[in-house]
Amino acid sequence: MNAMDDFNHKISSCNLTDIGFSGSSFTWNRNNMWQRLDRLLFNNDWISKFNMTRVQHLSRTLSDHSPLLLFISNSILTGPVAFRFQNMWIKHAGFFIVVSENWNALVFPDNNIHGMNRLWAKLGRLKQLLR
Repeated sequence: MNAMDDFNHKISSCNLTDIGFSGSSFTWNRNNMWQRLDRLLFNNDWISKFNMTRVQHLSRTLSDHSPLLLFISNSILTGPVAFRFQNMWIKHAGFFIVVSENWNALVFPDNNIHGMNRLWAKLGRLKQLLR
């Protein structure tokens, strides 16, 4: 537990952010245990320079870990981009499951964010997923 606490503290002190992902919710599997162990973390400088960066969880092949594919891009647009959502997705069979799993996931790195900061973090993560 001490090693995990040290690791989470280092992530927090370096201001690293998990920007979310697309694809399967889990990156590791053994027997009937599924977890999201693998993730990519970014600092604010990276996010500001490559603001269209995306992470995709690919299908597992020979390993018990899923490979992660990183899409690196920057946008020439200045200022925030409007979030657009198509209502047709609400009728998709897996929509509410995806939203529920994302909303109930721990807020990275240590789930110790409260109030409006917690809401902001969850909404930002959900927005990345729904894009």
